Amino acid sequence: MIILGVALATIASFIASAALYALPPVARLIAASSTPRPGIPVVVQMLLVVLRSLVMSLLVLGIMAAAGWHGALVGAVLGLALASLPAVLLLGSVVHENTPIPVALVHFTDWLIKLVTIGALVGAFI
Repeated sequence: MIILGVALATIASFIASAALYALPPVARLIAASSTPRPGIPVVVQMLLVVLRSLVMSLLVLGIMAAAGWHGALVGAVLGLALASLPAVLLLGSVVHENTPIPVALVHFTDWLIKLVTIGALVGAFI
């Protein structure tokens, strides 16, 4: 059952992320501020996004299992707490790399949604 939870969390977080970036205002903002990555096919980029979600799902599973935590609510709270990590990294990109704040907020929102979704789904199966 745990494998099913990890798989569902991985897929759901990918879909939630795709939905966020497909929103017209978000898509326009990201398109206007992104640098294209020539040479990396879109299919490879999408597979890497799925891989990142899988890694995060396994991390949440590992933390919950090691702590003896169970349940969707506990998992969602863990995901919320883990969202502090991308927040700190994105703040660094705003301060040191001149990343526009609206772009950083979109990326943070993406990670927040992903991590809470992953936590809730993994927690529901552990």
